[in-house]
Amino acid sequence: MNARLSQHLTLLGLCSMVFYGVMLGSGRLSIDVMPQFVISAIIFLSSGRILKKAAVRTDEKPAEKAKLRPSRPEPDWPWLAGFLNWMGALCIVGIMALILMKPPGMTLRDAFSHTEADRHFYGTAVP
Repeated sequence: MNARLSQHLTLLGLCSMVFYGVMLGSGRLSIDVMPQFVISAIIFLSSGRILKKAAVRTDEKPAEKAKLRPSRPEPDWPWLAGFLNWMGALCIVGIMALILMKPPGMTLRDAFSHTEADRHFYGTAVP
């Protein structure tokens, strides 16, 4: 059992509780469906604790763990970090370009709806 999996499930339970609270507070969800959502969040929270207890109880020797897991190459973390930084920067620049290129006083939805070509447009017509 992996102890990190229990942490992920506990975090998922906490995030779902916050999400359901926000949805209830904003009025998107009625109080009628709230018990089902709270029960699912409690299941996530309790399964994280159960997995953590099971991971502590299981005593496997490191030699046995090494036999069970095949060795795999170590990821290139500097390259992955640089890749993530560049992708994040490109996303931010792309979003800023979209916001700056739209006409002033127009919403993004209106700007995207006017990007379709006219039905009577022909590429061979010369003005």
